[in-house]
Amino acid sequence: MLTGRNAAPLVRRPDSSGAPAPEQVHLQFGADAAGQVAVSWAASAAVARPRLRVGPADGTASLSLGSQVEADERVYVDALTGEAVFTYHASIGSLEPGTQYAYEVLHDGSPPAAGTFRTGPRGRSGPFRFTSFGDQSVPEPVGLGHGPHSVNARYVVDAVDRLDPLFHLINGDLCYANGSDQPVATWTSYFRNIARSARFRPWMPTAGNHENEAGNGPQGYLSYLTRFDLPGNGTPFRGNWYAFTAGAVRFIALNNDDVCLQDGGFSGLRRDNVPGYLARGFDPYLNGYSGGRQRQWLERELAAARADEDIDWIVVFMHQVAMSSAHFNGADLGIRQHWLPLFDTYGVDLVLSGHEHHFERSYPVRGVLAGSSLLTPAPVREATGRRRGAAEIDTRHGTVHLTIGGGGHPYQPAARRRHDPHEGIVIVGVGPGSPQVQRRSVIETEPATWSAYRDQKTPFGFASADVAPVEPGGTTSITITYWGAAAGSAAYRPRDRVVLPKPLTADWRQ
Repeated sequence: MLTGRNAAPLVRRPDSSGAPAPEQVHLQFGADAAGQVAVSWAASAAVARPRLRVGPADGTASLSLGSQVEADERVYVDALTGEAVFTYHASIGSLEPGTQYAYEVLHDGSPPAAGTFRTGPRGRSGPFRFTSFGDQSVPEPVGLGHGPHSVNARYVVDAVDRLDPLFHLINGDLCYANGSDQPVATWTSYFRNIARSARFRPWMPTAGNHENEAGNGPQGYLSYLTRFDLPGNGTPFRGNWYAFTAGAVRFIALNNDDVCLQDGGFSGLRRDNVPGYLARGFDPYLNGYSGGRQRQWLERELAAARADEDIDWIVVFMHQVAMSSAHFNGADLGIRQHWLPLFDTYGVDLVLSGHEHHFERSYPVRGVLAGSSLLTPAPVREATGRRRGAAEIDTRHGTVHLTIGGGGHPYQPAARRRHDPHEGIVIVGVGPGSPQVQRRSVIETEPATWSAYRDQKTPFGFASADVAPVEPGGTTSITITYWGAAAGSAAYRPRDRVVLPKPLTADWRQ
């Protein structure tokens, strides 16, 4: 039987005649991708009796058996424009693994909006594919055009869809609403762009520094959190970080603003235009905001995943990076201090990030280079090789980091700036600043000995990952392909390929 959550409405129900249509429909998995899905949507005004109908799809992807779930309503008022935003969320549990479902979202006075989705496999019962990128933006200018936009922000959605992944990971900096004079319209543009994919597969996000809209909630994430229905984490910061399981892979989404030294969420536009910005004490610098709760949660999650005999892989996705040779933002020492020791202790296999607007792949790393005050990750090159024309890495010996920040933001870092391209850039602190003046990053350089590959020819791109849970000979693997495209081009072609194989019953500490 299907199950869902009900909640009392936040506003008085309107007359349903001439109600606005559901829009911006998108999916998210619950903590168990084999059995839990949340369907989310928006409307331009409050609606009556928002609900979801769902059932196994027949051969025409229509409902063959309908169950109905009432939707929760979430409303927020944007601090910059004063606009009220109405969103609706219906969570479904007890679904069958590896099954195609059809659904409709509807409310009184308007036709329904329809979609389909597939649940994930249970354990090692079947292979699956997921895709990933960060830093997308929107396809066209919004408002006065202050926020970033590019046609590749549209093209990448179609490129992802052509590979038909089970789900997609968004590694932060979704639409850059915190730099727009029309943030609500920017979010609307973003969801209208991705909905042609996100109506049919979950798009699982993690918040980046540009999801921080000062004045919208305690950490500026209220718009982001209102629009997504994400798994809980047992803390007051529901949705800021979370985890879910697909097959034999545990996926962990982190919120790096909590540990980063960089003052990345500052917006002069919001400082100058949000009413009461100074008087109400809005501060977009979030370093340490969870008081250590996220790190405690992460350690528990990692320990539980490593103790679970049904979990073979741990994949972390986050926004800011632990390593970078882009000479753009830079790696953040805070991530190295707080996250990397846990990744080492519990043998995280793969880390996906954005923030730097390019693609870069590390060697497997574990520990730090001797004597490094920057905590420079130490590459484990003996764990690498070649397989079927691709790089091969045994993640039992170290964690592989991928920077996939070419989702669509039009600004690309230069191949050479102030430093040698073989050097990494590390943010080691920030200069003076305040909620009114952005703190400038203090940077140092390091040899980029951890860098295995960087694509400097195609500025836009995404990664696909094919999970093989059981292979002949008793191995499991994840095969990752990076697909790159030129600016203004819809042709995404393979640029890098790496295979991560290991024994099915592997002890990662070997």
